[in-house]
Amino acid sequence: MGEIQAFTEEHADGMARLYLRSIRGQTRDPGEALPRYFRDLFLGNPWASPEMPALVYIDNGKIVGGLGVLPRQMEFRRRPVILATLSPFMVDPEYKGEAVGPRLLERAFQGPQEASWTDGASGSVKAGWTALGGHTADLYAFNWIRVLRPFGTARMGIDRIGRAGRWLKPLSSPTVPLDLLLSKLPVTPLKAPLSPYQSKLVSADELLECIRAIGWKETLKPSYSAPSFQWLMQEAAKFAHGELRMLTVTSGEGVRSGWLVYYAVRGGAAYVLQIGVRRRYDFPNTLLALFQDAWQQGAVCVKGAAMPQYLTAFTEQQCFFRHPHDRVLIHSRDPEIAASLRLGEASVTRLEGAGWFRFSRENWER
Repeated sequence: MGEIQAFTEEHADGMARLYLRSIRGQTRDPGEALPRYFRDLFLGNPWASPEMPALVYIDNGKIVGGLGVLPRQMEFRRRPVILATLSPFMVDPEYKGEAVGPRLLERAFQGPQEASWTDGASGSVKAGWTALGGHTADLYAFNWIRVLRPFGTARMGIDRIGRAGRWLKPLSSPTVPLDLLLSKLPVTPLKAPLSPYQSKLVSADELLECIRAIGWKETLKPSYSAPSFQWLMQEAAKFAHGELRMLTVTSGEGVRSGWLVYYAVRGGAAYVLQIGVRRRYDFPNTLLALFQDAWQQGAVCVKGAAMPQYLTAFTEQQCFFRHPHDRVLIHSRDPEIAASLRLGEASVTRLEGAGWFRFSRENWER
């Protein structure tokens, strides 16, 4: 039987090899960038703790399993708590039947954190969590999409099909002029978005000041320090999806009403990490300010994770929902914290989850 150890610098190369083998089906050398990223992410983050380390499973001197653990500072009913964000576990294909993943998960749950969660779990991972007392948080698992440019969105879908869609590409080639024409029609879902609220591009320091001034209304919410927030934004900006945009939003009366963090991609899908508002009635126009900015940046659609308390507002803004195969899973020994997550009463966004982790997006060829 193998041994579970805390992840250290000497394990970085082995975990990188394991990631390429188990997740991408590759046996090549990982180079230098991917091991360095694992060291920076799991050892260099501002919340790193020897009591909640990332974990590796070693058998006969070889790393055959790995589980990323990233502690995050939160607040629950005015008391500080720790939420551990867990990556999907990595298991060498030769060890799939030996319960490596559940053993890593069980060890992670023994940490001092008040709760653990993951926002990108497959069905097989769900079985491991529930067997150890975890639960699904279905209200957070829904994804939404707001189409901004219908023809551009259709072309993006065709491109994702690959060879099967090559015969359809000629039909979708004039997407820009067609979308521009559609945006002039007096039909709300097709018009270019226009919000009565104003958005302003800001620095990480200005964004944090806005978040602290407005605050969160939910029972479980993030608690950012200046150094940790700077680190988080710097890491998020390195993500290969697009340009990280941090904006504050002001109402027509000049009152700061909320903030937005998202990736803008010209000709592609914008990807939302976080939305915050001062009052519930500010949400529709703040959301509309997001769509307006994404339109101006050339995005064809906007995608994000569900915010349970605002599901109706999303539908009113012509957003469509889907429940992906990936799931949001939680585990907590505190029944009140578990209930807040299961009932949608927590502010857990993709900034608290794995939405900005780079290892799933980059090629790591170097």
